[in-house]
Amino acid sequence: MSPGRKGLSIIGKTTLLLLLITLSAGAFAQNSAPQNSLLFITSSPMGARVILDGNLLIEQTPLLLKTLSAGKHRLKISKEGFKEHTLKLNIAAGEIASLNIELERGYFSPSFTEEKNIVIHKTNEDTSERLFNIQEGTYSIRRKKNILEIEPQFPQQGLINALNLSIPITLSFSALLAVKDILYPKDQVLKFSPATISSFSVNIAMIGIDAILWLRRGKFKKTFSFTNEDLSSSESMAKTHYEEGENMLASGTLNEALHFYSLVINNYRETIYVPLSLYKIAKIHYIMGRYSLAALEFQLIIDRYPLAELYDKAQKDLAGVFVRQELYEPGIEQLDEMVLFDPLFSREGIDYYRCEIFERWLQKEKKVLYRLIECLNEMVQLYADSKKIALYRYKLAYYLNIEGNKKSALAQLNLIENLNGNEEVNEEVKQKIKELLESIRGES
Repeated sequence: MSPGRKGLSIIGKTTLLLLLITLSAGAFAQNSAPQNSLLFITSSPMGARVILDGNLLIEQTPLLLKTLSAGKHRLKISKEGFKEHTLKLNIAAGEIASLNIELERGYFSPSFTEEKNIVIHKTNEDTSERLFNIQEGTYSIRRKKNILEIEPQFPQQGLINALNLSIPITLSFSALLAVKDILYPKDQVLKFSPATISSFSVNIAMIGIDAILWLRRGKFKKTFSFTNEDLSSSESMAKTHYEEGENMLASGTLNEALHFYSLVINNYRETIYVPLSLYKIAKIHYIMGRYSLAALEFQLIIDRYPLAELYDKAQKDLAGVFVRQELYEPGIEQLDEMVLFDPLFSREGIDYYRCEIFERWLQKEKKVLYRLIECLNEMVQLYADSKKIALYRYKLAYYLNIEGNKKSALAQLNLIENLNGNEEVNEEVKQKIKELLESIRGES
């Protein structure tokens, strides 16, 4: 070999080595990249603001954080009229977690069902079917001419009362000391004794404190406010309508169920029963064959109301709507959006449902046969220990045979063992496996 060719050979080997190192480094970097965590945040009532690690999020509750980094985080959840809720959490890489926050009211909400009218802070109010939202604090309650009167008490009213009692006494004591100093003067620089001066200083301080408290009391009285709402708009009524919808749905009266679920959505917008009702409405529309409307409603749940208990269901149901509309590719893509937090679903079950979509698609377009085979081939590789492995191998063999790859089909059938001990394979499938095996061997 000439020196030139030898040099080129060395350069070529070096270049190949560097390329392999680069590819390996890239693969390692990809595999070792930090895995994002997912966090569902729900509050009751909904529509609360969320501050994550000091940053105000655009979305309000309920929401799903899909790109949350692993580690420690600080959350603040707030809503007008409710106390701010602060918490810390430590989330692992790739973890899917859920937070459900019950916001505590910044006021209490009594109802006066036995009163026709009440007076709150000199304001006459009709109590029929009303729920009052009153600031937390101390109140004096008395009945005057058969009308219940409720008056807020200044939080430091006790101190004002104590000062009003003590200031006259201490002033009298200071005056006595002053009179004594005048009647019985002592040989001193100042006309009044240190005790007299100290006594008057204490009185001045007490009067100053009393004046400040009276000013604060006046401001408290002016800024005191309360609200009231219709008892029918409370969360308990939302729950009642939702349960009525559930009863109608269970009895098969779909239009009546739609009526009660719609009541919840239209009248109780901040309760958790809104997304629950919306999901049931979407299911009913799906049953009725109104697929376009159902698709919009499932998508609204995913985008606006991503509750942990609804998110995966809505994703899978939306995929089902697309399949019904023969939109097979969007249906398969929708399955990939599932986070599998809901214990109702498993990765194996969703992967097999993907293969079933390909089967339906194959009836329309023969060109997807290779994608179906790829899907089933992944099933037998990923779930080799599954109780349904015989079914997966049978289907793979069936479509390999259609493709004309009889050798690979026969190999899959030969791997199926202990059919009788496999509870997941029914007699019909066993018979199909037998028939396919005989068909392939007969043609060989």
